[in-house]
Parts: sequence; structure tokens; C-alpha cells
Amino acid sequence: MPERTEVEKYVRWLIALDIISKPLSSLGDKGMRREKKTVKNIVALLEKESEISKRIFAKIEKREEEKARTLREGITQFKKKYPSYGTILEGIIAETRIKKNEYLIYGLNENYKLSEEDYVRVMMDLGFKRREAVSIYPHIIAISERLGKASEQAERRILISK
Repeated sequence: MPERTEVEKYVRWLIALDIISKPLSSLGDKGMRREKKTVKNIVALLEKESEISKRIFAKIEKREEEKARTLREGITQFKKKYPSYGTILEGIIAETRIKKNEYLIYGLNENYKLSEEDYVRVMMDLGFKRREAVSIYPHIIAISERLGKASEQAERRILISK
């Protein structure tokens, strides 16, 4: 096997990280959506005064807390207080601007694949022990393939400057 350059090592690392982190992120997002749905269901049941159980507790508590205005609320207040300046402010916000971004484009060339060790190293960096990484990475790759995120040959891009 030919010796890998430093750039190749980093690019391989980045591809493995991309393939592993996307399904984990998707699973995390899915968990957050389920959490919101579950909270909504619990609140609906509590509002109907459903029986709770002796094994848990759940309640709705209202609290008065200070909260900063949203940007939109601030602009609306500003427009009420200073109508002519508010119109100018809205115009400035509405203006579009051309922006040049710089991206790192990376990927594996055809006929090349990441090794098990590429994935294991990334997972160990994420906090897994070697044994855990070796046993779980194939499952993460399988999930990634089902989500359509596992193509090693895909061209990838990361914004590096705005």
C-alpha cells in the first residue's frame, strides 16, 4: 500500500466523519422531533386532566420571565416610534448583496474506498473506545446508506470563508 500524504489523511478523515456524523445528526434531529411530539401529547393529556400515575409526576407550570424582543418585534416598535426611519431601515434590510464564499471541495477519487481504520479513528475521536467503534461503525454505515448519505465518491463541500 502506498504511503498516504498528509492531505490524503485529512481528506479521508473528513469523508469518514461526514459519512458517520450525518446519520447521527439525522437520528438526533429525529429524536428532537419525537420529543416535541411527546411533550405536545403529554400537555394535551394534562389539560384534559387525565390520570397521571403514582410512578411519575408531570405538571404544567406557568412562569413570568423576562424575554428580549425578537428582531422583528424591535423593528416594528422602531417603525412605530420613527416611521420615516423605519421605512429606511426596512429598505436597508431588504437590500440584497452579492457575497463571495470560499469552499473546500473534497472527496475520494473513483476506485478508492475508505478503510475500516479510517472510520474507527474518526469514531475514537468522537469518544468511542476502539472495541466499541469497531463493533458499531458498520451499523452507522448501514444507516447512512439507507439515508442515502454514505457515498464515499460524492463530491463534498464545506464553507471556509464568508
